[in-house]
Amino acid sequence: MIRFTIYIFVALFIGLCAYWVSSNPGQVLITWQDWEARFSLATMIFLALVYSMLLWGILRLLKWLNIVDFFNSPKRLAAKRAKADRELDLAWSAYALGDYKEAIKLGLRAKSRLGDDHNILRLLARANSQLGEVKNPYLNMLEASLESSVWVEKQRLDGLLAQKDWVAAKPLVKKMLVTHPKNAFLLRLDFLLSARTSDWRAADKSLQEAAKTKNAFSPAEVKHYKAVIDYCLALEERAAGKRSESLTLLKSALKNDAYFAPAALSAARSYIEKDDKKSAEKAIASVWTHAPNNELAETLEELYPLESSSEAYRRLKKIAGQSPDFPESAHLLAKAAINAGHWPEAHRALENLVNNKKATKTTYHLLALLEEKQKKDRAAADKLRERAEKATPDSHWRCSACQSPADHYKPICPKCGEFDQIKWTAQ
Repeated sequence: MIRFTIYIFVALFIGLCAYWVSSNPGQVLITWQDWEARFSLATMIFLALVYSMLLWGILRLLKWLNIVDFFNSPKRLAAKRAKADRELDLAWSAYALGDYKEAIKLGLRAKSRLGDDHNILRLLARANSQLGEVKNPYLNMLEASLESSVWVEKQRLDGLLAQKDWVAAKPLVKKMLVTHPKNAFLLRLDFLLSARTSDWRAADKSLQEAAKTKNAFSPAEVKHYKAVIDYCLALEERAAGKRSESLTLLKSALKNDAYFAPAALSAARSYIEKDDKKSAEKAIASVWTHAPNNELAETLEELYPLESSSEAYRRLKKIAGQSPDFPESAHLLAKAAINAGHWPEAHRALENLVNNKKATKTTYHLLALLEEKQKKDRAAADKLRERAEKATPDSHWRCSACQSPADHYKPICPKCGEFDQIKWTAQ
């Protein structure tokens, strides 16, 4: 009934239109260059109807001949997809070989067959980035898709990290954490970026959040990084004149990582300022068993300036004996023994390093000093100093990321900007 009513209204509308045209006769004039066509309005309507009928007939014929189904047949689409996949594989191969222009060329061919396929767009986006193009339209196309937006942000993040632009990378990581709050990679990076930008309090907060998520950091890493952050905060408090707060943070650092030598050294210096030399010695001795270094040795040697050389020898021998396998312990003991005139003890400590192939430049310099002090043999001392020039260099502070040497421990490498990579290490 409804359809019948619609047909009636359509017929009435057509009839009214026909009445209006018959009561308002006119002509249609079409002019093109020197050609002119003139016909009545009724003729134009008739031609329009003929054109519509012809078009309808052609479409019906195409449908009857299965032309549309031919272009959309599963076999044809599968062949098209296979060819596009082959071109995409070749594009990835070109990308792997560093031929980014060829990768883009092949990727565009695959795109012409499959359209805005995300796998193709990812290839084009990465190849475009490798060419150093400022504008990357493929990233913009992927960003429009919610499923691919994080991938796009990760590409931009990788670019910022490669440029070591920690400041710009930090807010991008925060944005990604909104949609992926438990992602271990992002939580770890959030902490490291805060640390690399010396934002120690933000780093402390990020570390606490990351510690709640499995696989972001191991328990040992959490404790060590907590120690480093407390150490950095202690330096800030000390610079602000808050020495008591600084020492409290240093104690916390050593509680989290008992063998973190920089914290032990700073704590010892704080104790020395308070004239509490026993606590200073205890702080260094507790670290010396696992992480001795020359800065700690110098502090131990200068701790009691009024003590005799024999007293210093007995004190330092006890500390060195806690970790006899380290060259630093042998050198500490040998220096004290030479100053106190205990020649056999000094010779034994140094020869032990030579026999175990742990001798360094300092080892031979001390042997030369021993020859001069004990035997007054200048010629033998000079030969030992010549050997020292060819000997293994002593352990020193060095960045494990960029291999740059450092005078002492620093939480951030001044050369490459990496966090907590300066280690006491052998050459």
